[in-house]
Amino acid sequence: MHITQLINQPFVHPDIAQDFSDRLFVQAMLDFELSIIEAREHHSLIPTGILQQTKQALTIDLFDIEAIGSQTYLGGNAAIPFVAQAKSLLPPEIKPYFHKTVTSQDVVDTAMMMMLKPALRRINHDLIDVLQACAVLIEAHSTTPMAGRTLLQQALPITFGVKVSQWAASLIAVMPNLAQLEQSGFYLQWGGPVGVSDPENEQYELPQQVATLLGLSLPLLPWHTNRQPIHAIASALDACAGAMENIIDDIALLCQSELGEVAEPAIKGMGGSSSMPHKRNPVLCALIKTATLRMHGHLSVISNTTAQPFERALGQWHASWVPLTEGVALVAGAAAYLKTLLQGLQVYPERMAANLDLNSDAYLIESLQRYFLHNQQQAYPLIEQASQEAHSEHKGFVQTLLALLEAQSIDSDANNNSAELKAILSPLTYSGAADRQCQMILQTIEKLILALKDDK
Repeated sequence: MHITQLINQPFVHPDIAQDFSDRLFVQAMLDFELSIIEAREHHSLIPTGILQQTKQALTIDLFDIEAIGSQTYLGGNAAIPFVAQAKSLLPPEIKPYFHKTVTSQDVVDTAMMMMLKPALRRINHDLIDVLQACAVLIEAHSTTPMAGRTLLQQALPITFGVKVSQWAASLIAVMPNLAQLEQSGFYLQWGGPVGVSDPENEQYELPQQVATLLGLSLPLLPWHTNRQPIHAIASALDACAGAMENIIDDIALLCQSELGEVAEPAIKGMGGSSSMPHKRNPVLCALIKTATLRMHGHLSVISNTTAQPFERALGQWHASWVPLTEGVALVAGAAAYLKTLLQGLQVYPERMAANLDLNSDAYLIESLQRYFLHNQQQAYPLIEQASQEAHSEHKGFVQTLLALLEAQSIDSDANNNSAELKAILSPLTYSGAADRQCQMILQTIEKLILALKDDK
């Protein structure tokens, strides 16, 4: 399965790009066929020694993989030329035992499951590292105030810790499903020409044994046109893509020059421009965004191939191959990039505070009015003046107000020392249950990571 290095590969996991090769797909098809021979020989359904002779005759280096690729269009799938070439390599006395009670869809679907399962394991490992990176950021910034934004405009204060907690929560919602799929969502396909299997296979429980040999789950029935296993994998991948996209959308916006509240890790050679040497582009966010958008499109294709007629579909089966394999590779790439991004994310609390202060009069005025009225001070005109001056001169409201109060000697001692006034002016006063939410997410991350690691 060729992945174009210049156009496609930047967005997929580099190891996955190598793993999803034609050679390894042929190896997976061969392993499936050999496992069937192994199970049949174990029950003395074929003569002893057939497995060993077949292995010796069919080493992967003997296959002409380019020829298999060039002939695939003749039958519409790679299993047909693969089986033909394999039989041409076998001694005449062994040929009858190869590809017995199996159809081409069994070979392709099972090989695909074998190839994809390790990739999902890699995704799950990287997502655990992502959650741990989130935990580090939450612990460091649970009380770091920043502007909460609704409809892209400043609203009330939040903390950066609670923002990261929301990122983590989106991943927490999808990771158990991904882990469950890794454990039991990759199924053997072995139903023969029309999916009714073979009496001998069922009598000796050969599908169960082959599934165990290949590390796959045994389905209730062959799923030639029941494509729910494929849809389940794609849906889980897309949900994961959406969770990651939610994170990088925030980060990319916070990286803007006008905000500058976070920055991507300083990686040599990354983020540059071909014409503007001063730029530091959020390239990791761009790579992840591209991968997630493409995964959304792949799910759409797979959803449209889920309903398939009769015992083998015309086109729907074939149309799911690229979206599924490429989708896994894209999500794996996005997860790896997200790990790098969050582990090295640069956070600028001072810039967060400065940006928040630009609009602090919006949430402070009511509390300040009550405070000064309680202290019998006519400070309303000063509050109004401070607000106008801060906005027109792009200064912080709090410091502008304090300067005006000091200049007019209005209860300067209270302004500087009053615990009540300090509480009013603190953004954390207006950030609700942010700290509690941070602690709750930290506990959930710890429990989830332990549970996921125990399942391995």
